[in-house]
Amino acid sequence: MGKAHGRRWRRVVRANLANFEAGCRAAGLAQAAMVESARRMAQDYSDGILEEIRGIAAGAEVGLERLLAFNLCHGAVFSDECTVLFAMSDATAAGKVLFLKNSDKIGGASMVGENFYEHKEINVVVAIPAGDEPGVIGVTAAGSTGIKMGVNTLGVAVGTNIVRTTELRERTLDHKIDTTELRALDRIQLAREGLQKVSAFDAATSIAGRLAQQPAATPGNIEFVDSRTGVIVEGSYGCVALHVVQTGAASRANAFVALRDLNDPEDESSRGRYARAQELLTEHRGSLTPELLKQFSQDHSNGPGPNSICRHGTHYEEETSQSSMVIELDREDPGQTRFWIAMGKPCHAWRHADGNYEGLVAHLEQVPPGFASGETWQRFWSEEPNEEAEAAQVST
Repeated sequence: MGKAHGRRWRRVVRANLANFEAGCRAAGLAQAAMVESARRMAQDYSDGILEEIRGIAAGAEVGLERLLAFNLCHGAVFSDECTVLFAMSDATAAGKVLFLKNSDKIGGASMVGENFYEHKEINVVVAIPAGDEPGVIGVTAAGSTGIKMGVNTLGVAVGTNIVRTTELRERTLDHKIDTTELRALDRIQLAREGLQKVSAFDAATSIAGRLAQQPAATPGNIEFVDSRTGVIVEGSYGCVALHVVQTGAASRANAFVALRDLNDPEDESSRGRYARAQELLTEHRGSLTPELLKQFSQDHSNGPGPNSICRHGTHYEEETSQSSMVIELDREDPGQTRFWIAMGKPCHAWRHADGNYEGLVAHLEQVPPGFASGETWQRFWSEEPNEEAEAAQVST
């Protein structure tokens, strides 16, 4: 599977790897130090993940140690921002649990050339068939074994997001991010690891235990949700908290709720997006549908800009929305769990038939070619109005 991944996305893997290494240099992190850190961290991950990374490196014809550092140290350099919200069965119209994540990310000056657009990393859809572990469908970056957002064949959904804390701001300003001393875990790798479990609670307690022993490179949330329970794992450098949700709805932006005292008071964006997400969930409680969640992911209240759920920016180094996924979990038959993936800016991609697709977990491998290659993302990613999406909206 790793070799097929590497061969399919060879050019994009190489571009993502080069960008990661440029980001390391910009942060003052030497490649040799990152490789050494990755070697030590490798013992903290399963043999299956490491074997998959070896396969990707072979398929893409890149150095194994370089790709190991890209996978295991990625969160120290480029963390997902994001807005996540979910609703339990009593809060939805059909009585099925709903989950949404908008994936937001910064860009960089090194993100140039045919594999990038407006200095952003291209998102792709990856389908991992069931074997010794549950199958997974989700969104990732080419060359990564981690999952930004996705669902497994047992009906467990996951999302992740960095949290802007005072400590993180001070470390960033002082250029003190140092994975060699942290031996830090990577959140999207932990999300993938959690999807090996049979329930949201099992996933959350397992990952919380891992974070209690050693933190991730940056503070953040990991949200695990199944058809009965949602569990949000909040983890900082010295604290871990669990928020268990069995009724109603919950959301997270780039801030803690249980560990709110650690939040950066200057982070206006997270406060605005969290308040808006909670407002939407409360207003529509009992009548929430997948179509409403798609609308929420396009919401421009407090914007459009960095403070809206669908995030826009004027400079590529701003955190802006790049893709979105909505999941409707089926309690009786997880194989009938439905999902919808929009590649590109949510307010463009959801409005055009070519920018999003619907799938069933039972047929997760049926990924449209443009979503698997990243071409759809490139077509619908833009901070500016998308003429195709605008035309499609007018015609309907």
